[in-house]
Amino acid sequence: MSKLLKSLLAIIVLVFSINALSYPMGSMHWNHRSILYFAPEKDQHVNAFIKESLMHDCMLQERDIVVVVMTKDGFNKPSDVFSPDEIVRLEKLYKVSRNKHTAILIGKDGLEKYRWNEQTNWQHITQLVDNMPMRKKEIAYSPSSRCSI
Repeated sequence: MSKLLKSLLAIIVLVFSINALSYPMGSMHWNHRSILYFAPEKDQHVNAFIKESLMHDCMLQERDIVVVVMTKDGFNKPSDVFSPDEIVRLEKLYKVSRNKHTAILIGKDGLEKYRWNEQTNWQHITQLVDNMPMRKKEIAYSPSSRCSI
């Protein structure tokens, strides 16, 4: 093997090993932010959360946030995002009790950024996301909001 080929192979291995270490073991990585909302059943809190997330859809899209609702009684919105096995994995990964309402903001790195119960303070969520380093870079490229009235 030539010296150039060995050097190239070493660089490739190094690059891939650095990328592999950039996400913690056991974390899920998506190329978007997520709000995962777990609940025991589809009740008034779930309905309010869904309604509010629709009302804040522009803000969520602008910040690249995907909202997923999962209830213990089998209601999932959207219905085709996670299989039942994947939902169980998420419950274990984020240590969620399905007997109470829990919402979790997940960053693009797959790590939990914030957790809350029934009520969602959308302004607080917006501020949390906008203060994230990756979001600050996104804002630098597109400083004006298309959601402003």
